[in-house]
Amino acid sequence: MKSPDASVVVVHHRDRERLFEALAALEQACHGRLSAEILVVDNASQLPVDELLRRHPTTRRVAAGANVGFAAGCRLGAEAARGRDLVFVNDDAVVEPEALERLVETLDRSDRDVVAVAGRLTDATGERNDFSDGFLTFDGHAFQCEVGRPVATVPEGISGEERLFACGGLMAVKRSEFLASGGFDEDYFAYLEDVDFGWRQWIFGRRIVAEPRARARHRGGATGEALGIYSRGYLFEKNAFATAYKNFDREYFTALMPSVLAAFLVRISEMLASRNPGAAELARDPYAPEPRSASFARRLFGIAGSSRPPVRLEDPLTVAHLKALLWIHRNQESLASKRRAVQSRRKRPDSEIFAKFPLRLVPTYPGDDRLESEFFREFLARAPQLVRTTLEEIFVGGAV
Repeated sequence: MKSPDASVVVVHHRDRERLFEALAALEQACHGRLSAEILVVDNASQLPVDELLRRHPTTRRVAAGANVGFAAGCRLGAEAARGRDLVFVNDDAVVEPEALERLVETLDRSDRDVVAVAGRLTDATGERNDFSDGFLTFDGHAFQCEVGRPVATVPEGISGEERLFACGGLMAVKRSEFLASGGFDEDYFAYLEDVDFGWRQWIFGRRIVAEPRARARHRGGATGEALGIYSRGYLFEKNAFATAYKNFDREYFTALMPSVLAAFLVRISEMLASRNPGAAELARDPYAPEPRSASFARRLFGIAGSSRPPVRLEDPLTVAHLKALLWIHRNQESLASKRRAVQSRRKRPDSEIFAKFPLRLVPTYPGDDRLESEFFREFLARAPQLVRTTLEEIFVGGAV
């Protein structure tokens, strides 16, 4: 059997009606000149196999056996694929009829150093921008540009324009290069794996370009809804740190990692102090005398030790950050090994990469007003120029 030109990989965990809508659009997009197969990586979705085969008989199911996350799910799909190129499409994205063909054609006709092509995502109505481009912050986070802005007011973009990364919700990539370069880091589970992958490709001397005519309408939110704010915040923070730690070259690491750590600590400190009622105890002067009334009550009722209340962490965002900090602590050796592997293959310095795609500073979390303080500026004394950007400039109406 002749191998297809491309393999479309869809990782699925929940909401099968959205999946079936996405598959119907993909099947229509595969009816043109493009020879393609469609693979659904079943991340323990409880998807009825007989219903999948009845409604989409040409689709191949790849059973993950558990919810291994988006990053590992894409690897399973890539390993099972028979196509020369891979196209990753979110299971809640409805592609336009020409989208797949345009992505693969752009990838195949590009220079040899182009490893991936980014498509364009709108919201479910097709009227507002979701992903057309994105940028990286100094601490490893990333944002889409002009999210929610009317599509008609966002520059169309040009086929072949360079991008730091492609959104994993709609991208084409050479299968051999995806696997050989490590694919998406499976420790990420979800979020920022596509940013990390894109940055690595530039480090390895390759490039990523855009094909803005390849579009899909993206419902969005399914992964976040399934995970909840606690798990989502945890993944954002540990993955952002890992992205910065692994990928900065020696010059940028020395200049920026102290500020990455300082920002992390400032945020946690602010959240502890302002979002957890029980944390007021942390601000108590340990040398201040105990009120006489409390001391008398303890003696009267025979209560030993301090009467101070225990500290209670009630805020999910605070707990998510602390859990991410613990993950970093427990995975130091793995992170160091991954950093060593990335840097050993470096072909392009970060100064060249970020001359094209400037790093940004975006106040995002409680405590980030301190990022403009004299205290924090000292951490950035040796840093390259950062572009100051607000959430209001990224998200229409400031809606995050």
